[in-house]
Amino acid sequence: MIEKNNLLHTQSRRAFLSNVGRAGLAAWLGLEFLPDSVLSPVMAKEVAPASTQRGIVHLRLMSRRLHDVQRFYAETMGFDTELSAKTLRIKTGGTVIEFDEIERDGENADTPYYHVAWAIPENKFAVAKAWLAARTSLLRAPDGRDEFHFRSVNRHAVYFADPAGNILELIARHNLKDARDGPFELADILYVNHAGLVVDDLQAAITQIRQKLLLDLRYEPTSNFAQMGDEYRHLVLVTRDRLWLPENIKPARVYETEIVLHGEPDKHLAFENYPYRISVRA
Repeated sequence: MIEKNNLLHTQSRRAFLSNVGRAGLAAWLGLEFLPDSVLSPVMAKEVAPASTQRGIVHLRLMSRRLHDVQRFYAETMGFDTELSAKTLRIKTGGTVIEFDEIERDGENADTPYYHVAWAIPENKFAVAKAWLAARTSLLRAPDGRDEFHFRSVNRHAVYFADPAGNILELIARHNLKDARDGPFELADILYVNHAGLVVDDLQAAITQIRQKLLLDLRYEPTSNFAQMGDEYRHLVLVTRDRLWLPENIKPARVYETEIVLHGEPDKHLAFENYPYRISVRA
């Protein structure tokens, strides 16, 4: 009887670990489940070293309308900002974001847009959503949802946008021990947890990141999606023209990007064929 129970426990555990792997991508896609043929787990259990707990410490992005963008981050969100002639600097928790203004090349010129997600304490999603909704409009999925409960990976997320059209996210990762007491406040936006990079050749990008930054896949990639790093900070790789969540209306585009992830030892990657510079720095 004991042997039978142990066998059932082992089978159940294997099934659970397999589902965690599939769910990792399903969660980001806004789905409840992906079949075995789509995704397989790479890491059954993830324990991030303490050195990664500051997440992404610096982002340099491109934008237009810096005065409008500054008003949003300073007045709507409440972050400390500093605007010079060509650069907007924003202190967002443990992460500094800099928007460099690009020269106008016509009234219909494209405004760059990115995906950026901040970590919040795992126990404060509901109050964080209410705090955010009182300040700005929430983005919705085509089915009308304005919050995303990713049960299989034990996370909640809510999306919003800034005046430049960047797709922004607050994400509570309930498996992490980062709960805080009290109401939600600006200090509970902890740091940028992940940011998106758009590529044409997903496998080539994965190879570059593995070789230069020593980051690995969190789950087996699909044909248009991969995550590299750990629960505290990672890169989201998507293929060009894949639609960004949650609205599924904005195609992913390539724009100049610089990302510094916290970690050690120092490592650097200048992407081949893309205007991306990625670093790991203590």
